[in-house]
Amino acid sequence: MDLSKQNRLRTRGFTLIELLVVIAIIAILIALLLPAVQQAREAARRSSCKNNLKQMGLALHNYHDAHSVFPPAAIAPGSCYCERVLGLSAGTSPKLLNHTFYQLLLPYLDLAPLYNKYNFSLSSSDHVARSDGSYCGSVGPTFAGSGQLSVAPNNYPVFLCPSDPDQTSYGSYQKTSYGRAGYTTEYSLVTTYGTDSNRLKGTLGFNGSARIGDIKDGTSNTMVLIESPLLLTSSSYGPFWNSYRHTNVILPYSYGINKNHPGYDKPYAWGAGSHHVGGCHMLMNDGSVRFLSENVDRITVIQALVSIKGGEVMPEF
Repeated sequence: MDLSKQNRLRTRGFTLIELLVVIAIIAILIALLLPAVQQAREAARRSSCKNNLKQMGLALHNYHDAHSVFPPAAIAPGSCYCERVLGLSAGTSPKLLNHTFYQLLLPYLDLAPLYNKYNFSLSSSDHVARSDGSYCGSVGPTFAGSGQLSVAPNNYPVFLCPSDPDQTSYGSYQKTSYGRAGYTTEYSLVTTYGTDSNRLKGTLGFNGSARIGDIKDGTSNTMVLIESPLLLTSSSYGPFWNSYRHTNVILPYSYGINKNHPGYDKPYAWGAGSHHVGGCHMLMNDGSVRFLSENVDRITVIQALVSIKGGEVMPEF
């Protein structure tokens, strides 16, 4: 082999420096590509979450068309002061059912076979408000039969935000990412929806809810549902869709959006929020879905969004 041919062969290889440069360029390209892929995936998950709420909005309106009223948030719930929530005299032992509006919407969410498995004359669960078993002071619960938690042994995508990583088992109770927006906790609410005269009350309530004609602030100016992280400061906190349980309501006015509880990296029991950057979705009473910033003013905006007849002047948000 002559010398010129040997020189040509040597020029075909890579030097170590050239190889390192190529590896560095590939690493930079991957580093630039990964965030774009992650953003595209989150955009798809966020769109799916928004679509879940749209489906719920359509289901709520179909229910209203059939019954001329929105579904009650809970029927005969085992909440604090439940005898007064059920309109009974103090000391009465109430009959609990613990049904939720989510269950009533099942036929309108393409889940009619699941709905048909429920016997709504029996309780959905034997839940009472206090973990120590005490109930409405010394009043003991009377159930309409055994609970039906086994009817829904698994969760369904329509109830879950796909961006939330905490889609683990919560026992027999099935958690949802979408809670009803309210103005007060179950501890403070001691009346049924129909007898609750507070001007700040929202769309859905215990043993009753609003009609479209009751929403004096306008259906496009009031929210009915809002996102809440699946895992809050305790796994026992809801909302749960297959039975009423404590923390059935979400209170964005009181607890803000994506606001961690002091000492935790998660919101408290009634906190709103999501794993989307910057805020969370909310469902309006006209069926539209809007994104609510975590920095929005609680007093002038969120309070006005929750109330159906507060008479507030709604600012831009």
